[in-house]
Amino acid sequence: MGVGRAKLLLFGEHAAVYGYPAVGRSLPWSLTVTSSPAPSWELPGLDQQKSMVGALVERLEYLALEAGGPPLEPGRLKICADVPVGSGFGSSAALCAALVNLWFPDRSAADRDWLAWRGEQLFHGTPSGIDTALALREGWWALDASKSPAAASSLPDPGLVLVVGAVVRERTTKFLVADLAQRRERDPAAAKAVESLGEISASAVAAMAGRQTEALFPLVVQAREALCALGLETTALRVAIDEGLSCPGGLAGKLSGAGGGGAFFLAFETRETAQAALPRIRSRLPEATWTVEPCLV
Repeated sequence: MGVGRAKLLLFGEHAAVYGYPAVGRSLPWSLTVTSSPAPSWELPGLDQQKSMVGALVERLEYLALEAGGPPLEPGRLKICADVPVGSGFGSSAALCAALVNLWFPDRSAADRDWLAWRGEQLFHGTPSGIDTALALREGWWALDASKSPAAASSLPDPGLVLVVGAVVRERTTKFLVADLAQRRERDPAAAKAVESLGEISASAVAAMAGRQTEALFPLVVQAREALCALGLETTALRVAIDEGLSCPGGLAGKLSGAGGGGAFFLAFETRETAQAALPRIRSRLPEATWTVEPCLV
């Protein structure tokens, strides 16, 4: 059995593409792959996803042989997941991590990072390795995106009380990254906003390493301002986040990931204030707007 985890990115969106650090944590949601003996590869119950998973299996099998390892034993693969798909929580990274943990449990952390990163290239072309690094780990991590794949360093748990959710995405990560790259080249204001996101993320790493949790909240506010200046916060994201911040105990919040919809988080003073805020946040948008309704993690 192999397990991969959902992820939440708190700092470093888009800036990580240009080598700045990022901060993220694993989430309670997971994807599990179990294998049982079979004469050839079997992928029951996947329907439309079957071809992509099959291609991922072939890639990891090839990478294992290229590294001088023994061939993988064919099997019947069963996938069980509660990681939300297409919402910014790293579902493809969780799948890659689960297969790597299934087949290569004795490899070093660096080897497993590399294998999962190579696997996710099938889904995202040129991923940073941040999502797969978080999917392979538990807890809080600083990610050095100047390396390929991103290198992970453990951070102390800041004890944040978080509400996370996701709204329908209006634009894909691929489009947003490419569009921002073009704007960054021709628009000094866009370049400055990306640089600001990177500096904020570096400050967050330092604050967490120094166990200065209170210093994180103004950094979240600053990061949200930069992301809004880049046009990455949609109306649905704005409504959900602003409603959470208007609730008692709401401290700070922002989108998580590429933007254009997708995941967001809100930090609260206590679990009680966070729990009390959930129905208010849910009520502000039509049910069809959510891909993942706000929940406490």
